[in-house]
Amino acid sequence: MTVVKSVLRSIGACVLTSSALLASAQTQLKLASVYPEDSFHVQNLRKFADDVDRATAGKLKIEVHSNASMMKAAEIYPAVREGKVEAGEVIMSSLSKDIPLFAIDTLPFIVTGYADAKSMWEASREASQKAMDKQGVTLLYTVPWQPQNLYSVRKIEKADDFKGLRLRHYSPTTERIAQLLGATPVVIPVQLDEMTKAISAGQLDLMLTSSWTGVQTKSWSKMPYYYKVSAWIPKNVVFVNKAKFDSLPADQKAAVVRAAQMAEVRGWALSQSLDEKLEAELAANRTTVTRLEPGVLRFFDRVGEQISKDWIKQAPPSDVRVLTSYMIRRSTK
Repeated sequence: MTVVKSVLRSIGACVLTSSALLASAQTQLKLASVYPEDSFHVQNLRKFADDVDRATAGKLKIEVHSNASMMKAAEIYPAVREGKVEAGEVIMSSLSKDIPLFAIDTLPFIVTGYADAKSMWEASREASQKAMDKQGVTLLYTVPWQPQNLYSVRKIEKADDFKGLRLRHYSPTTERIAQLLGATPVVIPVQLDEMTKAISAGQLDLMLTSSWTGVQTKSWSKMPYYYKVSAWIPKNVVFVNKAKFDSLPADQKAAVVRAAQMAEVRGWALSQSLDEKLEAELAANRTTVTRLEPGVLRFFDRVGEQISKDWIKQAPPSDVRVLTSYMIRRSTK
C-alpha cells in the first residue's frame, strides 16, 4: 500500500509539473468587441481565434470578449494602444480623429457596392497599416458591414423632408451629413443595446446603418421606411498591440497573420451573403423597402460631393493620394 501511495504521489507531482509547464508556455491575448455574440463579426472573430489556437497547438489563445463585456467602444482603441488590453475590434471610421485617413471609410456615395469597397480597401490597406503602426498598433484584418441605407420614421419625398429630423451620428462624417441634410445630429453609441433603446424610446427619426443593425434593433418598431441608398460600406477593423504582437515567437506571429487573412476573406463573403436575407426580414416585419425619389437622390449626391471636397481640403497629401488611387482603380474597371 505504501508503494502504491508513493507511486500515486509521484504521478500527481508529474501531472502538476506538466500542467504548470503547459500554462507557462501558453500565451493569452484578450480581444475586446462591443458587438453581440450572434453577430457575424463576432462569429468571425471566434473562428479567427480557433484558427490561431489550432495553428499554434494551443500555445497562443485569443480570448474574445463580445457584447461590450470588457469595455465600451470608445475605450477599446486607446486601451490597446496603451497595452491595457491586447487586441480589439471597432468600426474603422470611429478612429478618424486619431487617424484622419479612416474618414475615407464613410465618404458618401463614392462606393456603390462590395466590389468598390474591396477596391478602396486595396488602395488604402498599406497606408492604414502604416498609420496604425505609428501609434503602436498592428492592423490584423477588416470586414465590411452591409451597405449603409436610410431608415426613417416617415416617408421621404423631397429634400426638405429631412429638416428638423434627428439623425443618429457616430463619427465626424455622419455628423456633417446630418448638418448638410438640415437634420439634427444625435450621438448614439455603436453598442446595440444603446441603439435599440434610442429607437424604441423615439429618440431618433433617421439613421444611416446596415440591414443587420436594422434587424437587430427591430427598427420597424419606430422606423417603417428603409431606403436603399448605399451611402457607403464601412468596415470593422481588428487590431493588436504592436509591442505584444512583436514579442510573440515568429511561428505564432505567422499563424496570426495567416488566420487574419482567412478571417478577412471569410468576413467579406459573410457580409455580402447576409444582406439579401436581412432586407427580406425587414420587409417581412412591415418595413417598406424602397428607393428615394430621383430629386432626393440628387440632393444626397450633392451632400456627398460637399463632404468629399471638405475632406480633400483638410486631408494630408498622402491621404488624398489614397483616395485618388481608389478613384483611378474604379474608373478603369
